[in-house]
Amino acid sequence: METTLSVDTVYQSLKERLGLSWIAGHRTPEKVLSTAGNHWNNATLVGHMNLIHPHCVQVLGERELTYLDGLDAGTLESRLLQLFNNESVIVLIADDKTPLPEMIQLANQGGAALFTSKLSTQELISTLQYYLSEALAQTTTLHGVFMEVLGTGVLITGESNMGKSELALELISRGQRLIADDAPEFARVTPDTLQGRCPAMLQDMLEVRGLGILNIRAMYGDNAIKFRKYLKLIIDLCYNQSNLDQDKQRLHGFARKHQLLGIEVPVIEIPVAPSRNLAVLVEASVRKHLLLESGYDAAKDLIQRQQHRLENES
Repeated sequence: METTLSVDTVYQSLKERLGLSWIAGHRTPEKVLSTAGNHWNNATLVGHMNLIHPHCVQVLGERELTYLDGLDAGTLESRLLQLFNNESVIVLIADDKTPLPEMIQLANQGGAALFTSKLSTQELISTLQYYLSEALAQTTTLHGVFMEVLGTGVLITGESNMGKSELALELISRGQRLIADDAPEFARVTPDTLQGRCPAMLQDMLEVRGLGILNIRAMYGDNAIKFRKYLKLIIDLCYNQSNLDQDKQRLHGFARKHQLLGIEVPVIEIPVAPSRNLAVLVEASVRKHLLLESGYDAAKDLIQRQQHRLENES
């Protein structure tokens, strides 16, 4: 899902953190920033003043203002027209510097919003990059329970009435943490990273059949809740086993990959059956995943042991 941010939203969200003042360009509050927009093409979303590949948010500090101040009148006008074109949405003056009068005039003509801040260009750029990468990330919502299990972001999925919420409740009682129940939101915050979080309406809540809505924070304390986590593993509860042959299942279990927002996420299927301790199996699945990530595969280890024994006996 494509996300956009208006100039006014950016200002209201960051004005206290960055000490922003909206100097001019108040006619552009609904002008938007978007990762999918053509206004910034292949350039980064925010950066130091760039007139060849304009950033959506152009940041000018002492060096940039000194450069502009040294230009003759005709060249200065040309450069400022490039700066306040339709591709730049926000022009931000750093280092507590005063913008040129020509900048205020062009901003008021609707070219771009003109902000100022006392912070340095590097502080502004690093904060804006982090904020915009999260706020404009591709997002999607999945059905399941998202948890932190053994420090790892784990999404528990499965059909309705599979016992996902009951499993989550047992994991919480074992010291794991709830992030989101029912409808966790996932955002692609970097080319290979998915971050999961909880919608504000559902924060701290878990629905368990027979008990209704539970406030996990109120029942188990602040440590039972996590606000966000990177998604590293999906645990899929199922009744039917995969179509893998039985020998391979016994060695490697039920494992596959799932594409989410263009990123492959490992999936471990856990068949549900009476008397199976799903909480223990989930924790064991996470431990197995962490070992695989570190380069150790128990199935391969066993095969190598068997091969070594056969070679010694021959």
